[in-house]
Amino acid sequence: MHATTLTMGSMDEEDVPTPEGDQPLDADEREALQQDLVDVQVLKEILGNKGIRGVVFYCPDCDEDHFLAWDLLAGNLQELLAAGESPVHEPAFNPDPNDYVSWDYARGFLDGYESFEQEELGDSVLKLVLELKTRGWRPDEVKALLAKVNLQIPPLDEPAPPS
Repeated sequence: MHATTLTMGSMDEEDVPTPEGDQPLDADEREALQQDLVDVQVLKEILGNKGIRGVVFYCPDCDEDHFLAWDLLAGNLQELLAAGESPVHEPAFNPDPNDYVSWDYARGFLDGYESFEQEELGDSVLKLVLELKTRGWRPDEVKALLAKVNLQIPPLDEPAPPS
């Protein structure tokens, strides 16, 4: 497949990319593909540990689903970045569809996972700050501790400095 106006990050099963000849990838397409590569590595770590082997894509050229393991998908993205087109693809040999998820599902899972992780961390830090303040810690001591362990410092109720 040649460079397209759609990246995997924006594809769903109804979208069919259209070849644009031998045009090189533009900066936005390259950036989206590089982000997809990062996402694939994170998804491999998170979903791979849950037994998900990769993603499934519908291929309009051969009118069937293609099951791509995480490493194969990453390799295809790297090839697309390097050459501007995906390598020739062959269907997987007898894949178990239960071991694969759609790209849309994987991206949605990742978005939810990252949001939840940040919300949970923020809530935990806020609880810690409140507990330390009830134990008599001064705001500067709380800030110093959080900074030392590389935690984001939530807004603290501090009196404004005298003017």
